[in-house]
Amino acid sequence: MINKKFLFVCAFMPALVFTVFLFSLLHGSIQISFLDMLKALFGCGVDADIAVIIKQIRFPRTLMACVTGAGLAVSGCVFQAILKNPLADPFTLGISGGAAFGATAAFVIGLVSITNFFIPLCAFIGMIASVLIIYLLNVKKKFNSNSMVLSGVVVSYIFSSAVMLMFALSPSNSVQSAFVWLMGNLSTFDERLLPFIIVVVITGIIILSLSGNIINVVSLSGEKSRTFGMDIEKNIKFLFITASLITATTVSVCGIIGFVGLIIPHIMRKIIGTNNIILVPTSAFAGAVFLPLCDTLSKTLFSPLLIPVGVVTSIIGGFFFIYLLFKSERI
Repeated sequence: MINKKFLFVCAFMPALVFTVFLFSLLHGSIQISFLDMLKALFGCGVDADIAVIIKQIRFPRTLMACVTGAGLAVSGCVFQAILKNPLADPFTLGISGGAAFGATAAFVIGLVSITNFFIPLCAFIGMIASVLIIYLLNVKKKFNSNSMVLSGVVVSYIFSSAVMLMFALSPSNSVQSAFVWLMGNLSTFDERLLPFIIVVVITGIIILSLSGNIINVVSLSGEKSRTFGMDIEKNIKFLFITASLITATTVSVCGIIGFVGLIIPHIMRKIIGTNNIILVPTSAFAGAVFLPLCDTLSKTLFSPLLIPVGVVTSIIGGFFFIYLLFKSERI
C-alpha cells in the first residue's frame, strides 16, 4: 500500500503539476495556442506581444503560483498535525495577520513611494513579529495545541484591529492599494524576488518532508508521543518555526491568500491517508496544482478584468470550511 502511495507522489503528482503549469500559460484574458506558447518559450519566431505575455508575465506568475501554493499547503498540513486541529492553517492561526499589518503600514506611511521592496520587507517583518508573539505566548504552556490556537486567534484580532485603525486614519488612495494587496494578488510581485522565494520555500518543503516521521509522532496524543523518547516540545518549536518561515516568505510577496493550507491537506488526507511521510510532499504537489488553477480562474472569470486570486481561494475555502463544520457536527 505504501509503495502505491509513494508511486502516486513520485509519478502522477509531478506530471499533474506540469500539465496545470502549461494550462495556466495558455489561458488568460488572451488565449494563446500551444504551438505559440512553445515558440515563445524557446524563442522560435513568435509574435513579439505573445512572447512578452508568455515569458515576462505568465511564466513568472504561474511559477510563483506553484511555489506559493505548495508552500501554503505544506504549512497548513504541518500546522494541522502539530496542533491536532483540522481547521488550523496559516490564515486561521493569525500568522498572516502580522503580514497584513506590516504591508498596510508600508502603504500608509508612504514607504511604497520610495521602493516597492518595502512592501514584502514590511510584510515579512510583520509576520515574523506575529510568529514571535505566538511563540512567546506558548513557551510557558509548552506549546499546548489549544493554547496555540487561542493565542493565534487573539493575535489575529489584534493585528486586524490595527489594520482597520490605519485604514480609518489614512488617505483613500493608500487604503485602496493596501486593500488590493490584502486580498492576495499574483499580478504585482517583483520578479527579482522569485529566486529567493523558490529557494526558501523549496528548502523548507524538503526539510518538512524529511521530517515526516517526526510529524507523525508529534501528531499523536501526549502520552503516546512520549513513549518514543522524543523531545516533543523541541520538535513542535522546530516544525512551527519552519512552517511559519515558509508562510512568511510567500505571503510577504503575494499577499494574504487564504484557505490553501486548510483545503489541500484535508483533500490529500482523504486520498492517501494520514502518514505525513507521504502526506507532506503530496500536499506540496497538490498546492502547486490548486493555486495555479485558481489563478487561471481569476484571470478568465471576468476577463479582461483581473480579480485577486485570494478572492477565489477564500470563496472556495469558505464553503469548504462550512462543509467541515457541518461534518464535524454530524460526527
